[in-house]
Amino acid sequence: MSGSPADAPKACFPAAILAGGKSTRMGKEKPFLPIRGASLIALVAGALREYFPEVFVISDETAAFVPLGLRVVPDVLPGNDSLGGVYTAVSATAASHVFVTACDMPFLQPALMAGLADRVEGWDVVVPIHRGYPEPLCAVYGAGCEAPIRSRIERKELKVVNFFDEVRVLRIEEDEWRCWDPEGLSFRNINTPAEYEAALKLG
Repeated sequence: MSGSPADAPKACFPAAILAGGKSTRMGKEKPFLPIRGASLIALVAGALREYFPEVFVISDETAAFVPLGLRVVPDVLPGNDSLGGVYTAVSATAASHVFVTACDMPFLQPALMAGLADRVEGWDVVVPIHRGYPEPLCAVYGAGCEAPIRSRIERKELKVVNFFDEVRVLRIEEDEWRCWDPEGLSFRNINTPAEYEAALKLG
């Protein structure tokens, strides 16, 4: 890949934001927490719109997201945690791939998103490895993931990475993705009040 990923043309596939969690650790609805003069989900959507031609939300609360102008897709198989959201994202698009992230990741870096999207050809999953572990909610999923994910859901094996051994996975190791996101800001999510306070200081 030549040049900076951030300068690349827009991806040819969409991005999905998972916003169906119960926010139990936060104690309040995460998508609409204020940060940097906007809501969390508006900030995430704005970052995604810089690179992806369409951004849509996975949630059963359709009305709540209307003011953001985002298409909302209800969970196809509700009650199956993040894996169900990834399944819905993959099945909701006719494109070859979809970038999937969560509504509580407000520091997504354009160069990292572009770098992952640039590597999808020939792969079903493109996922960064952070501190030795995959970051499945900052990753790209292809149409070939749909059947393996559904099979895992039917068996109630809901850990996202469990189906990876059934598909073609490109692992983006730290020495590569840190060229795009040196501080790993893209992977900072907000699950607790303490993490929210820390994110406000970053903002």
